[in-house]
Amino acid sequence: MKKCSIYKFFPLIIVISAIFSISVSAQNKSIDSLKTRLPKVEGEEKIKTLLILSYNYLRISTEKSLEYSQMALSYSENTGNERGVARAFLMIGSGYNEKGEYTKAINYQQQALDIFEKIGDTAAIGKTYNNLGMNYHNLGQYKKAIEQYQNSYQIANTFNRKRDLYFSLNNIGIVYDEWGKYKPALEYFKNALIIAKDINNKSYTAISSQNIGVVYQELGKNDSAMLFINDALEISKQIGDKKGVFISLINLGDIYVKFNNNKKAINSYENAIETCKGSENKNNIALASLKLGEVFTHEKQYDKALHLLKEALKLAKEIEETKLIKDIYKALSDYYAKVNDYRKSLNYYVKYTNLKDTVYNRDSRREITEMQTLYELDKKEKEIEIQDLKIEQQQNRFYYIISAIGLLLILAILLFNRYKLKQKHFRIELEKKNIEIEQRLLRTQMNPHFIFNSLNSINSFITDNNSESAQSFLSKFARLMRYILENSRKTFVPVEDEVNTLNLNLELEQLRFDNKFDFEIKVNDDIDTEYTFVPPMLIQPFVENAIIHGVANKSEKGKIKVELIAEGELMLCIIEDNGIGRDKAMELKKKSG
Repeated sequence: MKKCSIYKFFPLIIVISAIFSISVSAQNKSIDSLKTRLPKVEGEEKIKTLLILSYNYLRISTEKSLEYSQMALSYSENTGNERGVARAFLMIGSGYNEKGEYTKAINYQQQALDIFEKIGDTAAIGKTYNNLGMNYHNLGQYKKAIEQYQNSYQIANTFNRKRDLYFSLNNIGIVYDEWGKYKPALEYFKNALIIAKDINNKSYTAISSQNIGVVYQELGKNDSAMLFINDALEISKQIGDKKGVFISLINLGDIYVKFNNNKKAINSYENAIETCKGSENKNNIALASLKLGEVFTHEKQYDKALHLLKEALKLAKEIEETKLIKDIYKALSDYYAKVNDYRKSLNYYVKYTNLKDTVYNRDSRREITEMQTLYELDKKEKEIEIQDLKIEQQQNRFYYIISAIGLLLILAILLFNRYKLKQKHFRIELEKKNIEIEQRLLRTQMNPHFIFNSLNSINSFITDNNSESAQSFLSKFARLMRYILENSRKTFVPVEDEVNTLNLNLELEQLRFDNKFDFEIKVNDDIDTEYTFVPPMLIQPFVENAIIHGVANKSEKGKIKVELIAEGELMLCIIEDNGIGRDKAMELKKKSG
């Protein structure tokens, strides 16, 4: 059975405590009473009231929330209240985060951070780092997210703020889990659990136990997963946390399904539905009904299964939960196939595939847009960096010339030979810097035709409704772009990373050329791939030549072999292909031109 992301606890976001200090009773004030109070207060109280209104509207109407936080910003600026300006920036960032406009959220939160650092508010600094981490996380920039969370952790650790330490550890664990790095995720979640128990916070203890259980589930260690999720269930029951109870029961049901223990799975899912009684959470009821209906279908209890699946569909449509509706359509298609009503089975399967394509196309286009934006931003950063290096190079050259002239005037002929040696050394260093700049520029502007063609290929797959190929291509392309962007600032990378990048590159080219060739990458056992370093993207242009001038124009299937061999202190790279050769490729190009 599929595991829905709802069962994971998402980053714990500090909003109010990062903005201003208010009491619990102030937070619970109704919107109407706050509006009545607003015209009667001035100064700090007015800023606080505006920001509480903004926070209270955050989950109701982001537009209203932003309206009140903008009013707080304007009032703070007019009264010269720097702390108020920073609080307003932070609240505006929270509004844009809620809207899913994460780049705007980062911009406002960074402005808040600058002011908090200026006025020395360490508590707010730590919590703002936490919010920045959350937005980078939402953008898929996992390294930057972890950096921000670690900054928050360092501040919390310095001042022994254990609650903030818990937030940071938990959020780093969530990033690693989404990144697919389950071992560090598990380590951070376990450290968060230690702090939760230390401060005797049962809610945090339940959250950490649940997260640890989910990671064990992802690692296939279902016995350990069940142990921690049962702990989370018991604690959630003790503190009356119905949401925590629901999540634990659903996760336990999923594990029982994996164990083929459908009797216990049914019991868990039925208890999950029972937990939702009296609440208006239609999403949870629909989700539990879907899972229970799937198990009843498998158990051939068809009347119960159909009733639950139809009820789940009704609720999902009421709340317009597209992804849930899609999964219910698939479950109904499976149900009707089991009862031999193939017409209805086909009807629901068509609905499922249509909705799946709609959801996939929407998500894919959003991911492509974000990827293009990130690429352009990174490219601009590289151009600025290269320009700075050129300026530094010119300044260094000027200083060297002035020094050389001064030495000539003072020492004349006696130091002439030394001067010549210095000039020689300078030229060598200059050449090295020029080579490094050229390499960085090459990596920054790496084969724009390849990137453009790859994006066109993705768009073509989506247009042709070939979602499976588009998904595969997009996944590999995203990983390749991440490798390129991560390594573009580095002068050298491990052979292991270079081979991974090359492998992704060849897989994409293989898809783009309709599998016209096979390839093999072989690394000699004498090479320590983790501790042997090469310039990034060094091999890629030669392999690309092998494709374009070799196998691309070949009528039968081509073969490319890349082999890395250690020869003494050197590493030899051999690229072989069974293509038509450069001369023949140029001849064909002239004829086609």
